[in-house]
Amino acid sequence: MTYSIGLAGKGGTGKTTIAGLLIKYLVEKGKTPVLAVDADANANLNEVLGLEVEETLGDAREEMKTGVSSGMTKDVFMDMKLQEAVVESSGLDLIVMGRPEGAGCYCAANSLLTVYLEKLIDNYPYVVMDNEAGMEHISRQTT
Repeated sequence: MTYSIGLAGKGGTGKTTIAGLLIKYLVEKGKTPVLAVDADANANLNEVLGLEVEETLGDAREEMKTGVSSGMTKDVFMDMKLQEAVVESSGLDLIVMGRPEGAGCYCAANSLLTVYLEKLIDNYPYVVMDNEAGMEHISRQTT
C-alpha cells in the first residue's frame, strides 16, 4: 500500500521545506524507498534534498517532439526517458515535472506526470509531492 502525501498552499509558506524535511524523516525511519515528486514548475526540491537533476519530464516531452528515432514508439521512448528522469539516491528517488512548454501552460507536463506516476507509485511505500503555489493542481488531479 502506498501512502501519498501532497503539500499545497500559498506561495512562500514552506511547502518545499516541509516536503524535504518529511522525505528526510521517512528515509531516516527506514520507510524506504520514498518517491519524491517535484510538481512545481519552479522546481527546487532537489536542492533541499541535495540532489542534482539532469532531466525533467518537461525536458522529455520537448525531446519527444524531435528525438524519437524510427522503429521506436512514443510510449517506449517516454518510458525510457522516464527512467532517465528518475534521480536515484540512498533511500529515495526524485522525479521533477519541469517547466511548461509555453507561458502559463502546465497541462501537458501535468498530464505526463499523472501518467508516469501511475507507473511508478506501486514501487514505493511513500510518495511525497511538492506542489506549486495555489490549488490548481487539485482541479488537474495531479495530487
